[in-house]
Amino acid sequence: MKNLLVATLLSAATLMSFAQGNMINNGSFESVSKKIKSGGMIEYATGWTSPTDSKADVFSANAKSDEYKTPANVYGDTDPLEGQNYAGIYMYSYKDETPRQYLQAQLTEKMKEDKVYCVKMNVMLSMLSKYSSNNIGIYISKKPLTPEDIEAYNIEPQIMHSQNRIFDEQFDWEPICQTYIADGGEEYITIGNFGPSDATENEKMKKPKGITGTQARGAYYYIDDVSVMNMAGVDECNCELDAGGKAINVVYSVETSTDMDVDVSEDIERTRVYFDDGSDVISELAMADIIKIADLLKEHPKYKVKVVGHTDPVEEAKSTGNVSLNRANAVKSALVENGVSEGKLLVVGVQDFEPITSDATAAGQAQNRRVMFTVISKN
Repeated sequence: MKNLLVATLLSAATLMSFAQGNMINNGSFESVSKKIKSGGMIEYATGWTSPTDSKADVFSANAKSDEYKTPANVYGDTDPLEGQNYAGIYMYSYKDETPRQYLQAQLTEKMKEDKVYCVKMNVMLSMLSKYSSNNIGIYISKKPLTPEDIEAYNIEPQIMHSQNRIFDEQFDWEPICQTYIADGGEEYITIGNFGPSDATENEKMKKPKGITGTQARGAYYYIDDVSVMNMAGVDECNCELDAGGKAINVVYSVETSTDMDVDVSEDIERTRVYFDDGSDVISELAMADIIKIADLLKEHPKYKVKVVGHTDPVEEAKSTGNVSLNRANAVKSALVENGVSEGKLLVVGVQDFEPITSDATAAGQAQNRRVMFTVISKN
């Protein structure tokens, strides 16, 4: 009995720790103020609203209406990702017959400037959807959205799948998540399709075998387990996996060679060495650039060069060491091994304080994982 009590307390403590880390109150829609008896009752889910007249739905194992229970309901038969509840919204409907729905929540605190956050939700297309769609995203804002904001179709959600693909999975929950670098002061998230109908891709779906009921003439998605977490408390924030189930890692590269007649110092300073996430290992492609720099410096032995290492904000938030300095030292060692005088190289690591881009996508942050060169003396 004592061991059972200890285990229960530890489990409760773990859940409480996660809840405290998540800036979305009731991210799994478990807390409802009243029993669900019809559609459009999202405001019974603590902390959630809909910004338009077409209110989102909440489904619960304890719902009064069978049409809005879990797992079986009016749109299909789907188990919650966790707990007993989830929400649901139309992302697309044929010829706009059914108004789209949106989910909106206020964060437990305002985002802090330049802090990196992992923003995530899980989606599943309902089994009785006749269509699937793309343009599924999360918009982060300082103020709650209004119907006029949404109807203007000028909102670009910051959190989407990198390829903005059509989500057609009807048997498994799929995560959509990305990192977000805050401007400061943001405290609302809104989930939905913010693009015009003619810019929303869709595909027709066959009704799964064994599922009864009439298909909805649109793309209706269940939403569960929504979270916004400061990256300082998260190990990773990557929902896109390769065929082997590993996170897809983007390493930026750029062709720096040129046929133009440029000053040697400009050629050196234009060259950048890019790195894998969290790594200071020099790739084969990057080594070619380092050898080019080494050859230029051997031709100009009086040049003194500062080697500056950088990280992206996401890896910096989860790093325990000085990755930027390690990268600069690795490049310095490679230059020395290729004949450059060690006394002509000054090494600096500036962490993530000088990003080359604020683009929080994987491709954008890959550009920040770099080493750059500055010619500080020619004599």
